[in-house]
Amino acid sequence: MRMRKIGFFFGAGVFLLLSPLAAFAQTIPLNDFSLTLTPANPAPYENMVLSLGSGSVDLTNATFKVYVNGSLAASGTGSQSVSLTAGAPGSSMTIRVLVFANGKTYKKTLVVHPVSVALVVEPLSTVPPFYRGGALVPAHGSVRVVAVPTFYTSRGAYINPSTLSYTWSVNNDMLPGASGVGQSSVVVPSPLPYREETVSVQVQNGNGSLIAQKSVSLMPQNPFVLIYKDDPLMGVEYSHALSGQESLGGAEASFVAVPYGFSTQNGGPLFSWFLNGEQVQTGNMITVKPQGAGKGIASLSVSASSPETFEIANANLAVQFGTSSAGGFGLFGL
Repeated sequence: MRMRKIGFFFGAGVFLLLSPLAAFAQTIPLNDFSLTLTPANPAPYENMVLSLGSGSVDLTNATFKVYVNGSLAASGTGSQSVSLTAGAPGSSMTIRVLVFANGKTYKKTLVVHPVSVALVVEPLSTVPPFYRGGALVPAHGSVRVVAVPTFYTSRGAYINPSTLSYTWSVNNDMLPGASGVGQSSVVVPSPLPYREETVSVQVQNGNGSLIAQKSVSLMPQNPFVLIYKDDPLMGVEYSHALSGQESLGGAEASFVAVPYGFSTQNGGPLFSWFLNGEQVQTGNMITVKPQGAGKGIASLSVSASSPETFEIANANLAVQFGTSSAGGFGLFGL
């Protein structure tokens, strides 16, 4: 099934106990007039618009009344639109419409059972330990998208997500191999650099009487690397990334390179450290020590690269060392 693009992260859907006839507007054909509910699958608590359409009844001079769960919600004349609000997940919302025309009464009843699905985006990219922010969508890698549905029966009983059917698509192209009963997650390739893609899911119960759908847009971002100080007592000081100039302040100091947004499909990037433009060490950590008593400033830089995915990022730091203006000086890596 092809699905339309609908906005980013993490909403919900609702389905009428009738087959959907359109992606965003559901029309219920009647012998005498029609009803259109927009959107067709509103989220719980979402605003809906119920519209009356013309049929064999002249709605121009007709009057109507709309009841929600037995209470009068709106009344008017002609083919007007009525604003309604979807109920909570697990609730039942009965919409009854009466139309009075030419001395006759026409009626129709719709039943709405709100069900929802949220999408969680999990980029398969590097972040530091205990990082509170979200991982970046890698420019060359993969992204896992997880559907978290909240479905209830008409009697309010919770439905196990593993019993629901999931239909995944990317840019309206269905993914048959990733779809099916219990297939609540999918791993998709990252979009090409500077391009955006939409991942969509439609979730439904066994008989198709309950349906929810949601989409999320993915946009890749370039990776970067930051330098942190590794304190011998406190450990890596992730709360403060180093930039500009840093004073050595002691006999030696250790620094750690932390990559952000590199694809993890090949284990992450490789690191190369440079002192004054000359490569001195590989790996994500380096310890530097001044040589002699002289004072000076050295250029420390690190390059993080992933040859398989063509990702690369660099970080630079000026390190001030030494305490005396006399004597030999220099900085070298251990």
